[in-house]
Amino acid sequence: MRLQRTTAALGAALVSLVLLTGCSSSWGEDAGLPEAGDMGAIERLVGSHTMCSDLRTGAGDSGTMGPETKDPAWAIKERGVCGDDARDTVTLLSVSDMEKFQETAKKAAETGHATRFLLGQDFALVAGDEPTAKALLKSDVLLFTCEKGFKVPDGYRSEKLLVDGCALTDYLPSQA
Repeated sequence: MRLQRTTAALGAALVSLVLLTGCSSSWGEDAGLPEAGDMGAIERLVGSHTMCSDLRTGAGDSGTMGPETKDPAWAIKERGVCGDDARDTVTLLSVSDMEKFQETAKKAAETGHATRFLLGQDFALVAGDEPTAKALLKSDVLLFTCEKGFKVPDGYRSEKLLVDGCALTDYLPSQA
């Protein structure tokens, strides 16, 4: 009888610990962010909302996020680009550690190199233009930015991030 009570108490304590620490879910799951798992899944998600033809992975050191891909601080597992027949419209990034990615993006923004990303749980996208970004927001990704002075207006979502000082929202202001 005493063993049953001890086991029940330990079980309750474990459940409480998991609930308090948030270890029961991945980052972004509570916000409803999509999870991809690999580059093929990211490509399918993007392709279901905008043109994503001719996916090219390991696409060199140039272009959007090309040099950053080689920097371990960004925690980028794989980079790809896709687009329409005329140009690249989306950069796809498979991210191994979202906290490292967000911290590094924040540091880059502090030095004047802010980039707007569309985040899922384990991937990031960089849209080549505003219409593409708006189309991708329909896939439940959210805008992540650490731009100085960026404010989310009332009526838009503002979700919790792994780093302070940045925003995660469904608000997409026009690029200046």
